[in-house]
Amino acid sequence: MRTILLLLGLTCSVAHAQHAIIQGIIDGMEIDSMLTYVEEMSGEVAVELGSGPVVINSRHSDHAGNALAQQYYEQKLAAFGYSTVAQAFNATGRNILATKLGSVHPEEIVLLCAHYDAMPPGGLYNAPAADDDGSGCAALLEAARVLHDIPFERTIVFALWDQEEQGKIGSIYYANNMAANDEEIMGVVNMDAIAYDGNGDRKARVHARPMANSMAIADTVFAILDRYEIDIDLLLTNPGATYSDHASFWSAGYGAVLMIEEFSGDGNPYYHTPNDRIQHFDVPYFEKMAKLSVASMAALAMPFDPTASVAHHSGAQGVALTAYPNPTSDRSQVGINVAESGRVRVSVLNAVGQEVVVVLDAVLPIGDRSMDLDLSGIAPGAYTVRAAREDGSFNAIRLLRTP
Repeated sequence: MRTILLLLGLTCSVAHAQHAIIQGIIDGMEIDSMLTYVEEMSGEVAVELGSGPVVINSRHSDHAGNALAQQYYEQKLAAFGYSTVAQAFNATGRNILATKLGSVHPEEIVLLCAHYDAMPPGGLYNAPAADDDGSGCAALLEAARVLHDIPFERTIVFALWDQEEQGKIGSIYYANNMAANDEEIMGVVNMDAIAYDGNGDRKARVHARPMANSMAIADTVFAILDRYEIDIDLLLTNPGATYSDHASFWSAGYGAVLMIEEFSGDGNPYYHTPNDRIQHFDVPYFEKMAKLSVASMAALAMPFDPTASVAHHSGAQGVALTAYPNPTSDRSQVGINVAESGRVRVSVLNAVGQEVVVVLDAVLPIGDRSMDLDLSGIAPGAYTVRAAREDGSFNAIRLLRTP
């Protein structure tokens, strides 16, 4: 299985190394929408599923509400413009899947996931499961809504797992099937309980371990946290715990991370009880965790600008860039046309705006110059080639390095 460092080309502010589309996703996610989804799936309000209002009292796998929840998620995703698949894996278990095809590498898959089944078992009003894991499910629905019209290089699968509470049964079935068919899963971001912060310290955890590219995915999460100034005190757990659906992908040989509240140090006291309700949410914390998780997944999927690999971006006066071949496996020729002499720094940037290759840094005379760019020392992915002047202005182009 191919292990790569997942990277994203940047084409906007050098000072903050932010991607305009990623920032737009963060800005576009609405906390009011996410809270409404949680209210609907946890029985706080009735929902219309086609035959009159119903209340989803429980999402436990043995409760009738589990089937209602399946209908609810399918209906929501359809309303956002997706075709859904209810993947059956036993007599009652159903994973709900919606796929957004990639524009450049549709065979490469990035998953955003959460589990919709609930605890505890029992009768009416017994398993609202607002935090565990209504919070993750709500973030996924909002991501599906916001991302629908945004093209990405890789395929995104929005996955809602069933029977996680019975031993990750739904996600194990999916992950093992994908591995058996040699499907290319490039990364998994699993959200499980992201809305409780009892002591207000803003702590949360990302769980990873050295399996496939899991540690690189965690690095991407921290990069998003820093670059977009999301106010969460994020801690890394390595080796990560195996109690949620991300671990199903580790077992199948894929890279994955878990996004979760500070479960061990500040655990939700209503966990797996009938009182796991939305009234106990720290709403600002929930919003930040949702945005961090979704933005990290979006970075892995790589927002696609169909003009970025062929057109230079205006900014630096008197400097134009080209790159050929593009995409390329190892080497490319970078051409620079200098209309106004001066110092120019030409470099290659990775997903977090760090320079990974410096092509040149020199005072250049007016005229054309061609430079050999050796990419053999960096991982496959999308990068930005930037030509920057001393005044801070720059031009940049997208460059794809293939395996």
